[in-house]
Amino acid sequence: MNRYRRTPALLILLVAATLGVAYVAAWGKVEQYWLKRGGDHSIEALEKRIAEEGKKGSVSAATWRAYGDALANAKQFAKAAAAYKEVLAIEPYQRDVKFQCGMALIQSGSGDDFYNFQKDLVYSEAKLAVELFERPEAQKFLAEERFASLAKEAKNQAMD
Repeated sequence: MNRYRRTPALLILLVAATLGVAYVAAWGKVEQYWLKRGGDHSIEALEKRIAEEGKKGSVSAATWRAYGDALANAKQFAKAAAAYKEVLAIEPYQRDVKFQCGMALIQSGSGDDFYNFQKDLVYSEAKLAVELFERPEAQKFLAEERFASLAKEAKNQAMD
């Protein structure tokens, strides 16, 4: 029986692990740079684009969506929800934007705004309303009777 040295295999594993760690660390730096670089995706640049498009007539849904995403990344959730509502005014059937708007309202802590949003959502897209109510971030609202009854109604509507 021949025995082979294990050094080459260990060396390959060590090199692979080192490259993996370097890749993860580098990607984190690249992502941070991309988010901070200003450019087309910064809040200021998007506000300028909104002003320019507003002068030309109307602001596109894509611009409002990018602005909402940038605000949500900056943890300005109330403003992000307002931007997502602008997208929904232009394109009311975008399910992912409705979800993002609901999440922004939850994270902003505005109970009344979240309730009004969910109340409309229960009758238009009950399954989405249930998804939002089941999020861990929304559990604090379910202690209130109005939210608990709305969540129950959403589940009933989703069953139909």
